Amino acid sequence: MLELNSDLTFWVFATLSGASLLFLLLFWRKLFKKGLVNLLFRFLLLALCQVLIISTLGIAINKRNGFYSSWGDLIGRTTDFAATAVASNQFITLDATILNGGERSFDGQVIIRDIVKGENSGVSNLVYIILPKSLVSRIESGLPINLKQTKVFEFLAGYPAQPEFWIRSLNIAKALSNSENANPGTSIIGVIPAVNIAGKQDLECMNFPNGGPQAETWLTTDLHAFVNNRLGIKNVRWGLIGVSTGGWCSAMLSIKHGDLFYGAVSIAGYYRPALAKKIDPAIRAHLNKVYAFPQLEDAMSGRINMLLIASKGDPYSFKETKKFRALVHPNIDYKYIEIPSGGHNARVWISQLGIALDWLKV
Repeated sequence: MLELNSDLTFWVFATLSGASLLFLLLFWRKLFKKGLVNLLFRFLLLALCQVLIISTLGIAINKRNGFYSSWGDLIGRTTDFAATAVASNQFITLDATILNGGERSFDGQVIIRDIVKGENSGVSNLVYIILPKSLVSRIESGLPINLKQTKVFEFLAGYPAQPEFWIRSLNIAKALSNSENANPGTSIIGVIPAVNIAGKQDLECMNFPNGGPQAETWLTTDLHAFVNNRLGIKNVRWGLIGVSTGGWCSAMLSIKHGDLFYGAVSIAGYYRPALAKKIDPAIRAHLNKVYAFPQLEDAMSGRINMLLIASKGDPYSFKETKKFRALVHPNIDYKYIEIPSGGHNARVWISQLGIALDWLKV
């Protein structure tokens, strides 16, 4: 079957697009005949050619940016992982055998893909773990992870991107490898969960009321429980890095869960829920109240470090970051980096990953 993001799918559509265009260029005059039927036939041929070309461009853009992971995801149908998901506390701690089944990167890293069921949220979805070369060697030798020399970072994508966005589009494995090579004293484990767990409904990483999706719980307590069990670690506070909507998520989750996170990086983010207008007004009002940043900060029991990165060429994020910085934040120690140009896109975000990783490692 032609998967949405496979090379085969792209080349099939590209070939059909080229062939249809060439056919029309060569045989257009010969196809011409008088009459309404012939006119309709030629119109349909032109439409088919345009659909194929636009589809090819769309597939290429999606493959590059990781917005949708499958055809079902594209049309808003949530993939049902429940049948194959494993409870977070039932996973076997990583060993050499499991690593052999993972994906090897260019620099000796191993990427593990698991389908996890959150014990508290009830969410069943994807989680990727990127293990650095130094830890791969330890695990293969049967040695435990040295927590004094290891950091765990959670990476959050924007909407509607999938976790593969970090791997394919932002090339986070390369950024992690470069960071470790530049600073060999500390290893970084990357954890990339599915953020968008409800199809075309943007949850903004929040817990919806009345039995709705529990995204916040999935991304915090459930994810920590799974990773702790999978890696054989415990009582470790993580760092958070998010782009776009993931930037909001990183900032919000870090101040709500100071027991789980020690710092957060928001790249091209914002600092209040950006809920869709189609959401029920009562639910929207409830979420805007519960997740209002000033109230969340008032409830903090400790302090948190944040790195805020915004580009002048990204109007919404730049404006929202400016508003956030104009307020007093007694429990947040933040650093701000302003990018002089560049819009809301992966190219701009990639340029900041090294800075973000180095800042969060300290």
